Amino acid sequence: YVIIRHNAIRDFLAEKLSEVCTDVQVEPQLQPLGGEVFSTNVVLTGEQARPDIRARGFYRRGQQSFFDIKMLNPNSDSYAAQPTKKVYEQAERRKRALYNERILEVEHGTFAPLIFSVTGGAGPETQVFLKILCDKITRKNNQSYPCVVNFIKCKLSFLIRKLVLLCVRGTRASKKMDTECSESDYEFGCFVSKINF
Repeated sequence: YVIIRHNAIRDFLAEKLSEVCTDVQVEPQLQPLGGEVFSTNVVLTGEQARPDIRARGFYRRGQQSFFDIKMLNPNSDSYAAQPTKKVYEQAERRKRALYNERILEVEHGTFAPLIFSVTGGAGPETQVFLKILCDKITRKNNQSYPCVVNFIKCKLSFLIRKLVLLCVRGTRASKKMDTECSESDYEFGCFVSKINF
């Protein structure tokens, strides 16, 4: 169930990225290495080096941006002694150590770790990513920024909670769970759900 939770977040974000970016791909294969040497031993160098999403033109026109998602539980015993902010920062550093150097040197792109918690929180870089994504959606669809932000955050929040519930209680049905979001009128979505901002 943990992979279902991860993949649902990945697919939702890839769908939203495809609204504003070109060439969005889920789990893209990175270019093969040609003898490059990296400064640390933790950089992923084999076939397992597959970030979750690639989008062209997110941060800069024509540039590839890579994103890798991690879901964590900041209330687990292993994080008990740390403040939540430190937990997010530590998870971001670990993801950067795995991918950043290879993506910068070989792919000539940018990398951003997207860290979400099962309680609905997000890491600092994830919050910046969501702000940029909402701004791009706002400009492309001519919608109000607060409506887009509320809509995206509400969808993510409900998606995470639904998936956490699935992990806790399991499934009682054999059919695939529908986690797709087809709405594109964010103001209408806010109106229907009676979200005030």
